[in-house]
Amino acid sequence: MSDKKNPTAVKVGSRIKQARKMAGFTTAAQLNEHFRDWSASRLGNYEAGISIPSPDDIERIAEVTGSSPCWITFGIGPIRSGHRDIQAIRHQNLSYLVSQTKQTKARYLELLKTLGLAPNKLQDLLDNPFEPIIDRYARRCEKFYSKPKGWIDEQHVESDPLCMNFPEDIRELMSIYSELGVTDRQRLLNIARVFSMEENTKQSL
Repeated sequence: MSDKKNPTAVKVGSRIKQARKMAGFTTAAQLNEHFRDWSASRLGNYEAGISIPSPDDIERIAEVTGSSPCWITFGIGPIRSGHRDIQAIRHQNLSYLVSQTKQTKARYLELLKTLGLAPNKLQDLLDNPFEPIIDRYARRCEKFYSKPKGWIDEQHVESDPLCMNFPEDIRELMSIYSELGVTDRQRLLNIARVFSMEENTKQSL
């Protein structure tokens, strides 16, 4: 019998571990205390990817950690259960940008210098979605990539796996919108509303 772990179990386990840390539980044993009917090794086995939790168990973990069951299971959508957490968005965007930048060593070194971070500190931010990306790093990152202020705090099609499920024309429209300033965004919305009103008028005739 092969000792190789199920890749899906490993990914789910990694997200459970991240959710635990986000909730302030230093060890799996601390979180496991909230599940009195579980064995002492149950949560540890989930985190290690040895076994895959049932939907009911994922629901319980999500409730205690304040995270989204959908995110724990599939790795998509909001990380927190009630809203799109700004730190989750920052992490998602930063991870995407850095992955592109690492392909050119000189550019990557420039990024590190701009952020004022050592390689290991930047890697810590990438490895843990719940490690705070402070405003100073966010604004420096936007300046480095010539993005408008606040760009890193918003969802973008190219860096959000969930958006990749949308039709291509919708993704294109979302990409255009996300790159516009406040005034131009309003203009685009006004144009879209005009088209919508015209279409509604045609249908009512």
